[in-house]
Amino acid sequence: MLKELFSNRLFIGALAFFILCVVGGTLYISHVEKQGTEELATDEDPVKQGTEKQQQQPTAKAPVAEQTPQGHFHADGTWHSEPHETPVAVSDISAPLAAPVEFADGVNPTSTSSNPLFADGVPEHLQCPPDLIDVYARDVSKQRIQELQRIGVEIIEKWNPNRPLTEVYPAFIEAEKWYHDNADPEREGNGWGAKRMDWQFQIVLDFPEIGVLAQEDSRRSMIMWRVELGDWPADLNVMHLPDGSGRTFRTDDDKKYVFTSSTYTEKPDGDGFTSTTSTVTTGPSNGDPNAEVIEIDLDTISDEELEALQGWDYTINPYTTGIYKLGDKK
Repeated sequence: MLKELFSNRLFIGALAFFILCVVGGTLYISHVEKQGTEELATDEDPVKQGTEKQQQQPTAKAPVAEQTPQGHFHADGTWHSEPHETPVAVSDISAPLAAPVEFADGVNPTSTSSNPLFADGVPEHLQCPPDLIDVYARDVSKQRIQELQRIGVEIIEKWNPNRPLTEVYPAFIEAEKWYHDNADPEREGNGWGAKRMDWQFQIVLDFPEIGVLAQEDSRRSMIMWRVELGDWPADLNVMHLPDGSGRTFRTDDDKKYVFTSSTYTEKPDGDGFTSTTSTVTTGPSNGDPNAEVIEIDLDTISDEELEALQGWDYTINPYTTGIYKLGDKK
């Protein structure tokens, strides 16, 4: 009887179909269980649980206009082959209102940017490495940071839309204020994006012009950045002159000043005056032993000459006012 069954082609076909269904169903159930386990493991990843905040970072993309090649600041680099010709208004440059610390649907938070050259998205090799999302520089080796700096150089040299500082700088400061206000106080550092790696990437992606500024006008731009963030007072370089006149003087932190002044005291017998010359030295605040020395005789110098020797007035922002333009120090 069994021999007859196994010789029956219809029976053999039905048996094969039944076995195939059982095996297929088993494999499918195994796949579903494995997928659920992987999703659970992803949800419980401690690196991605760095904060309980679920945030999103909206960015503004400039409309794509007819494009032509443009120049660049460094001779060894080349700009993006199709930069936007239409200037971006300040209202179109949006500072990030929130920055995600977890991937949303597997999307890298630095995959978008308000930089108009990234209107179609940021190339993957320019994005923050996934393992550095919500990681601060203090927890990253110096060697790796040096390697990552090459990415920043490429962005600044090849993906700079060259917008005016009057438009870019206000948005840069607003972004910086948000980052520093929302940084982890136990891990933040003194630097762009509070030295959180993905935020630093975002700053360079959004504002490569600020990277150029940091190279051209490094010391003043650093001080102005700290003043704008409220870390330092705008009168940090103001001193009272030592001649007792009540006048003030603004110093440059990379110069050494030598002030001389004379005081006159009437002799006890009333027969004339005694002259005493004093010298006061200040600076440089940056500690440069080879700093330029500025000698000022307060007895003879005019107010106009004194004004010409003063350092920058940090109540005036040279970047938002248009006083300084990129390329001024090239």
